[in-house]
Amino acid sequence: MNDQDATTDSKAEKEDDDGKIKRGASTEKRAFLEGQYIFREGESGDLAFVVLNGKVEISHVIEDKDNPIGTVIKGGMFGEMALIDNGLRMASARAIEGSVEVLVISREVFHKKLESADPFHRALIDILTSHIRGLADQLVQANIRAS
Repeated sequence: MNDQDATTDSKAEKEDDDGKIKRGASTEKRAFLEGQYIFREGESGDLAFVVLNGKVEISHVIEDKDNPIGTVIKGGMFGEMALIDNGLRMASARAIEGSVEVLVISREVFHKKLESADPFHRALIDILTSHIRGLADQLVQANIRAS
């Protein structure tokens, strides 16, 4: 597993009546200190994360420099693209503005949720993921040419 080590607390995974993942006996909660990377661009990814507390910066490396491209706050998910298409992490994620607590979503749980989705929705997710990766690659090339 390439996702960074952090403080963990395991519980079981359960779903509420809406099918949302909530803390239970095999779900894992992790904490990251300010500045600590949760994962880095280019790593393989077996986990997605939901922010329980704090703020996560998403950044992309251009010419050996981390460039912030967004933030994720409480309730937001990140790291899911690597689980959808088995690609490498297309950006880095790190805790900012204090410590961050996240709920860890395993590949198994993530795919179990996707399998229960309507086939049209699954296909749409795959298409959108492909488009996002393609656009991200184009933006990187555009930034390199503009530098």
